[in-house]
Amino acid sequence: MNLFHALDPTHVTYLLVFGAGAVGGLLGLMAFGFVGRPAETRWREAASDGRQAARNARLEALTETMPGVSYEFRVGPDGEQSIAFIGDGATELLGLAPEPDGFYERFVEHIPESHRGAFLRSVEEAVTTRSHWRHEVPFDRPDGERIWLLGSAEPDPQEKGALFRGLLLNITERIEEERRREQVIRRVTDAIVEVDAEWCFTLVNDQAEALYGMKEEHLLGRTLWDVFPRTKGTRFEEEYRRVMRSREPVRFEERFGGMGTWFDIQVYPNPDGGLAFYFDDVTKRKEREEQLREREELLRSITENVSEGIYRSTPEEGIVYANSAFVEMFGYESRDELRAADPSTFYADPAEREALYRQEDEQGGLDGVEVQFQQNDGSTFTGLLSTQQVDAPDGNQVYNDGAVTDITERKGRERRLEQTETLFQNAQDALFLIDVRQKDSAASFTYRRVNPVYERKFGYAEEDVRGRSPEEVFGAETAKFLEEKLQACKRRREPLDYEEKIPLEEGTAYFRTRLAPVIVDGEVRQIVGTPRDITQRKRREQMLKSRRRKIEALYRGTSGLLSVETRDAVPGRIAEVLQEVFGFPLRHIGLVEGEMLVPEKTVGEDLSRMPEPKAQPLSEDLVATRAIQAGEAVVVESTGGLENDLDYGTLSTLAGIPIGGHGAVVVGKEAGTFDALDLRLLEVLGGYATLVLGRLEREERLVQAREEAEEAAQLKSAMLANMSHEVRTPLMSMIGSADLLREDLEEAGLEGEPAEMAEQIFRSGQRLRETLDSVLELSRLESGAYTLDDDSAYLDVVVREVAQELNLRAHEKEIQLEVGSPGASVEAGLDETAVRRIVRNLVENAIKFTPEGGEVQVRVEPEDEETALLAVEDTGVGIAEEAREDIFDAFKQESEGLDREYKGSGLGLSIVDRLTTMLGGTIEVESEKGVGTRFAVRLPR
Repeated sequence: MNLFHALDPTHVTYLLVFGAGAVGGLLGLMAFGFVGRPAETRWREAASDGRQAARNARLEALTETMPGVSYEFRVGPDGEQSIAFIGDGATELLGLAPEPDGFYERFVEHIPESHRGAFLRSVEEAVTTRSHWRHEVPFDRPDGERIWLLGSAEPDPQEKGALFRGLLLNITERIEEERRREQVIRRVTDAIVEVDAEWCFTLVNDQAEALYGMKEEHLLGRTLWDVFPRTKGTRFEEEYRRVMRSREPVRFEERFGGMGTWFDIQVYPNPDGGLAFYFDDVTKRKEREEQLREREELLRSITENVSEGIYRSTPEEGIVYANSAFVEMFGYESRDELRAADPSTFYADPAEREALYRQEDEQGGLDGVEVQFQQNDGSTFTGLLSTQQVDAPDGNQVYNDGAVTDITERKGRERRLEQTETLFQNAQDALFLIDVRQKDSAASFTYRRVNPVYERKFGYAEEDVRGRSPEEVFGAETAKFLEEKLQACKRRREPLDYEEKIPLEEGTAYFRTRLAPVIVDGEVRQIVGTPRDITQRKRREQMLKSRRRKIEALYRGTSGLLSVETRDAVPGRIAEVLQEVFGFPLRHIGLVEGEMLVPEKTVGEDLSRMPEPKAQPLSEDLVATRAIQAGEAVVVESTGGLENDLDYGTLSTLAGIPIGGHGAVVVGKEAGTFDALDLRLLEVLGGYATLVLGRLEREERLVQAREEAEEAAQLKSAMLANMSHEVRTPLMSMIGSADLLREDLEEAGLEGEPAEMAEQIFRSGQRLRETLDSVLELSRLESGAYTLDDDSAYLDVVVREVAQELNLRAHEKEIQLEVGSPGASVEAGLDETAVRRIVRNLVENAIKFTPEGGEVQVRVEPEDEETALLAVEDTGVGIAEEAREDIFDAFKQESEGLDREYKGSGLGLSIVDRLTTMLGGTIEVESEKGVGTRFAVRLPR
């Protein structure tokens, strides 16, 4: 790039003058001895000659206005190099004092080492050859700033030694601009070219090479008009020349006929007097825009020529488009007046509008819903409303498209029939049109049209069905059902909905079809059919029904299992449940006896060959032993993966379900996988079997322990704890199954009784689990199995954390839960888990027994040096005086029985009382019926 790129036109002109003649003046100035000494001294020495002084003053002024620093470079006989400057600009430019002694060495030291060698070589070459010198070099000023210098000098031929006179220019801005431009050019993806002031190419990037189909070396030096003669006389030439003249950038889009391409072009003036062009091929966008305009015009033409009122709306803007029929139908003068109106005034009953919105959300649209509409003058009319949701092409907007058909006047029906063909092709559902012809007393039906969606769904092109009867298209068996529906629609003279199964190439599909009669002059002339594919919904319903039957059968079967009285009867009952609910080809039950797994019941149905059941060590690699060890269902996809010597016959896939530590259930089949629900239900069955076998074992132990009366209390607590654990296993399986069933129902979009049953099972299971946890904790407290940790706990931190956990529960009841601040941390040498349980039970009770809009306050504070006070106070229902003595007893509540107002196990306060006692504290309660309750727990610090 030329040095002048970095300068304005004034500087360029000045430098040209300087290069052509002013150097002579400068050399003359140097010859008079003004180089190498301070300016003040030089002019003082020359003051004796008035004319010379004036001339010198003009030269000094000239040097001060030049865009750079003038200098003299001399090499002495001994090789000593020195620089002397004219004027005082060197200090400002370089940041160095311009004393001649040692200046050159100091100057060179500030050139970065990476560029220093090249600089010295260029100087040496110029000195040796006595030739013109020009060099660009970075320079680090003493203040740390890096600048770029352009140095140039000419040798003095009259001097015997080496004397150069020249100029230093600061070109930092130009260098940085070049770097920025190079980075931009490398990063952009547009085609970029540059031309100089003579319209010759100076730069062509890779994208431009690909666009033009020519390499940069073939374009450089040629003019734009030579390469692209077809631009002459076009808008391209007009805009390019305007930017060249005005030096103002421009952007425009234009089609270049020579390439058949639309371009988005940006033209910018370059500092060197040329232009930079940025080309972006927008042909595809232009074509899409043209297609979109044509489509919109076609759609607008169609909608403006139909009698139905057609509109488009969005939730944010309301009605954004309405055709003329719609505006006229509602009695407005213009679209603007219609859009300004409140949409609720379009309905005779505004409440009906909200009901239609809900119906539209549930069904994904409305299909011919009869609505009483209201016109602008207050009069009403009956219309059929159909809507659907449509995504915008860019995916950023969802439109609600709708059509209103005025059915109060029958004359509009003929116009609708004439426009059927146009709307038929644009429908998003599958449509078929049947011609109805009356022959004597019977009607005949033949296909007239099917739309593109119908062709894709059913594989019948329009030319394949036109003029043919349903029997000719589908065969007699299938056509009989359709013709019966067509006869019914014609006879009833109103739309008819029905479901049907249709055999397709990929299998049987289910459709819900709507038949609508087209009545002209009082006669049904045509019938429009709209079949909608409901195969997936039907299959989901069938799957859910199957799952529901399995769950119901499982719980019926397990009720008999729970009543089994002997251990030997358990395997047989499990086998009955397996056959009734699942029906797997292989059903096997094995129980643990010592270190062996003994087969108790094995059934193989529809198996060409099955393994022989026999006792196996628990150490053997079997699917049953894997399940017992894992404590959960285990699936083996291939029996070859088991490391044992058993012959599994034709069985390929096995699943093992543990019966606690008592044994395992094994099911298998020759091929395929196991359904997730089946595995979950099998786990439930295994859990029930675990419960029964555990009960039978405990009953046997209890019979043996009856004579040991002195151990009765300890046995009761141990049994309670053991029972809680045993119940947890089937309970967790029940909760998991209910949760899975809820997810399946929600995914299928089904509501009603199945969803409510699944939700009830899930919530009841959760509640039962919480009760079991409390029972287990109480049993540990009573049996002495509960141990305390003596680490310190910060009571205020525990209170805040518990309150934060329960804040959502309080918020759901609109209860204000407040935590008082003690002002400083309250530390106590207490078991943090026990303290947390006390706080949680008290706050949960306060929230439970406080009605909506009430308050619950929790605070902890040091009462004295040895005692900390925890207070929980509410504005709840309060406790009657006669009930306060029993509130700390297990399973006690003020309201009891099946119809009690507040649900719960009645164990919370009992656990609080026992934990407080174990921690060496006390608990007090103050309450007034209908006012509230305050619990005060004092704990040692």
